Amino acid sequence: PRPMPGPMAIVTQSGAFGAAALDFMAGRQLGVSKFVSFGNKVDVGEPEMLLYLLHDKRTRVMLLYIESIKAGREFMDVAREVTKEKPIVALKSGKTEAGARAALSHTGAIAGSDKIYDVAFTQVGVVRVRDMEEFFDVGKALAFQPPASGNNAAILTSAGGPGIMAADECESRGVNVKKFSHETLQKFEELKREGKIPSFATNLNPVDLTGSVTSEMFEYGAKILLEDPEVHGIIVIGLHHIPALQEDYVDRIANLARNYIKPIVACDVGETEMALYVRHRFEKLGIPAYSSPEDAARAMDALVDYGLYLKKIGYYEPYLEMFKRHRAAASILKS
Repeated sequence: PRPMPGPMAIVTQSGAFGAAALDFMAGRQLGVSKFVSFGNKVDVGEPEMLLYLLHDKRTRVMLLYIESIKAGREFMDVAREVTKEKPIVALKSGKTEAGARAALSHTGAIAGSDKIYDVAFTQVGVVRVRDMEEFFDVGKALAFQPPASGNNAAILTSAGGPGIMAADECESRGVNVKKFSHETLQKFEELKREGKIPSFATNLNPVDLTGSVTSEMFEYGAKILLEDPEVHGIIVIGLHHIPALQEDYVDRIANLARNYIKPIVACDVGETEMALYVRHRFEKLGIPAYSSPEDAARAMDALVDYGLYLKKIGYYEPYLEMFKRHRAAASILKS
């Protein structure tokens, strides 16, 4: 099976992983712009591929599977320029002694110290992931959503437990899930007084709208969080099992999000037809959606990391301008 056309390019040192990745992306309905498999890199390497994809108009995110990097300084010089305009997501294997031994026998790769790769990636803005699932989850988030302008996330949920799970994963990765400002808390209290959200909803962060949630309640909550300048990204967790929640809540949130440049990721837990449908509907509207709260939190962490890197090097605003142009062009194509 071939994936549909899309914004993510794959560059892989393992042909078998590459073929499996295409199968995975086709099944998840993730789109691919270009696919490159270069094995032991006898005459071409990562720097050439990254430069090529930098100028490829169909590519917005590069997914890079590697076992080693031979031209380390050249890679860093090129990656530093590429990440000003396009995110690079790296899955570096051969982290352990056994993995490094396997990499050497597989492609002749000398894996090197894993800590060196960590530091090098951080210095040039490459987002490193730890496993295959996170590889595609993070790529999807960076392709669909703008990077966060800061380190504070808000969680809007219809279920307390998954909200706590997302908060734990965020905090464990250094993303703040802090109590909202007095002004934002008062806005939620006003919704309670007006009967627009349950009086027993919790709104300190996470915002738990409880099992009484409706589509309108999600819309009210999302609007408040999108308008809060101290909230830099939003995780929306809506479980389709809840009786009063209609599927139009997806459209309501997506329509609101178009008016703001603030990242939103979604979660609906489950693998039945309805869960798959809700997540697919989010993604058709440009919001990456995940099957677990932890996956959604990891995606938000990547958006935060990339945003903070761009701010550090002074390229956050230029990147946002490019993102706005991509979003406008996509809207024109859809209409």
